[in-house]
Amino acid sequence: MPVDNTVSSLTTACRSEALPGMPLQNSRHHRNRSIRSAISTALISKGSTAILQFASLPLAARVLGREEFGVYATISMSVFMVAMLQIGVGPALAREISEASAKDDQKRQARLYINGGVLVVALALLGFLLAALLISTVPIPALFGDDYQPFVEQMRPALWVGLTLILGDIIISMTDRVREGYMEARIVNSWAAAGNLTGAITVFVGIQYQPSVSFLLIAVFAPNILARVISTVMLWKKRPWLVQSGIRPDRKTMVELVRDGVSFSATSILVYIVEFAVCALIVGRIAGPGSVAVFQIFMALTTAFTGMLVMVGRPFWAAIVDAKARGDQDWMANATRRYYQYLAVVVACAAIGLIGVGPWILPKLYGEEFIASRLLFACHAVFLSAIGWREVNRYLAIGLGLLPRAVLPILSGLFLGLMIGVLGLREWGLSALFVGLALGIILVPGWKLPLLIRAELRRSDVAEGDLEMAKCP
Repeated sequence: MPVDNTVSSLTTACRSEALPGMPLQNSRHHRNRSIRSAISTALISKGSTAILQFASLPLAARVLGREEFGVYATISMSVFMVAMLQIGVGPALAREISEASAKDDQKRQARLYINGGVLVVALALLGFLLAALLISTVPIPALFGDDYQPFVEQMRPALWVGLTLILGDIIISMTDRVREGYMEARIVNSWAAAGNLTGAITVFVGIQYQPSVSFLLIAVFAPNILARVISTVMLWKKRPWLVQSGIRPDRKTMVELVRDGVSFSATSILVYIVEFAVCALIVGRIAGPGSVAVFQIFMALTTAFTGMLVMVGRPFWAAIVDAKARGDQDWMANATRRYYQYLAVVVACAAIGLIGVGPWILPKLYGEEFIASRLLFACHAVFLSAIGWREVNRYLAIGLGLLPRAVLPILSGLFLGLMIGVLGLREWGLSALFVGLALGIILVPGWKLPLLIRAELRRSDVAEGDLEMAKCP
């Protein structure tokens, strides 16, 4: 037998003996199955989202009109700024629970769940109070621009409705993050599909009887909140130790979650707020609510695109955490290569679809008021490609424990892209905004993150091999 094969056999044997919990092949099967089931249920969830985004909401846009639908888009994006105050506790909780689950440490899981819940509720309430103070004291035109003056009477109650809904959504979404830590993304996706489908039906039927921004917000967000409430009850029933008595909030665990959560928040929530909400507000101030309506449609397409990455990325990084805890370097390397290949396919399909049929289908879905050039769709495709590259590498960084080192490159690219994009928006419109945002990603995190990931995979493989050979007689 060749020496390389002998070494490989010895290291594999030693690795399987060193794994906590389950044998190597069983843990690989569990990870692969969790990803496959997450993808299959995510496709169903994306189908329900597509019904909501491209059937029910276009009907709502026709009923409300371009300007009033732009008001809905402005409010729905603005209230998500409250989510910034989560400081990433949910994803940090998911990662820590994934490690505790790999080690079968139920006490650690319960401590994380209780402390995470206290943090999420406290931060959500703080965000609600700050936002409530803002909308109570600052005039609507001062917040959003003079073009919104005709809609002041309906915007104020709609803002309160949206703020209340986002409070409930932040608190109950903790269940999704916990399930992802347990590699149960399939359950998250199933309940999301149920909520989206219910919301789509509610919008489709109700908007004709209640044509208002407040009703549209309730119809879109409330069904998903209800679905997550049911999922939470089922989580407690399956894992009663998460809410067992005797576990109290402690400062040490909270500090751990906050420290890790800041990295998650900076690279996900802050990025989302800037690219979606802040850009929407800037577009509104420069070009008015009509342009915000068009921007919202393109960002709905962005959400659909990133959803194709998320449906693999979330179960993927949880599986990477599990594989790293068990020392399964071969699986990590193979899974990473497959994820990059998946990205290439998604980007190619998105670009062909947007540039090929986008200009034709947009006015047919939303009405003749909504017309966009093929150039705008092409620039948006460039933006999607850059986002896809950044997000795939971010998920890899999460699983490998590199996220704190990824914060600076991601934020540097974000704000560089925002500056370039806003300058372009003033001169050339939305097309230049998308190109500017893409350039920021390409110039900084686009090359920095892959270098970090490649170095960590190489270092982990060498370190694990040395450790295993030292353990073998």
